[in-house]
Amino acid sequence: MKLSFHAPYVKCTDAMDGEIVWVSFDTILADNETAEDNRKTPYVGISRNFEFPGPAGIDWHDGNDCEGGGAIKSAVLEGNRIFIIVESGNTIEITFRLNHGQFKELKESLQPMLGNRLKEQ
Repeated sequence: MKLSFHAPYVKCTDAMDGEIVWVSFDTILADNETAEDNRKTPYVGISRNFEFPGPAGIDWHDGNDCEGGGAIKSAVLEGNRIFIIVESGNTIEITFRLNHGQFKELKESLQPMLGNRLKEQ
């Protein structure tokens, strides 16, 4: 499966003093709870709970179906794009528009979650 889309909404959050980190790339505002029941647009979420060993988790919705699980094999982060290869062989390419501060926050959220699996170009 190859998923490719533009995410107007990129959100980085953490909980429990940074023990849980979440990054989402979305095509709709995340606050719209009713949209999740009838989602027809792509979404990707990457999360990691540092309280427990193990890699970051990834889940996505391709506009038709929801899928998730599996580890991220590698990710390449550029100024307006991220390309992710999941260990299952699925690929995900997301474009976005972020200012310098937002991009820095994204990178600082992804780096501890993905470690050496994240490359920046």
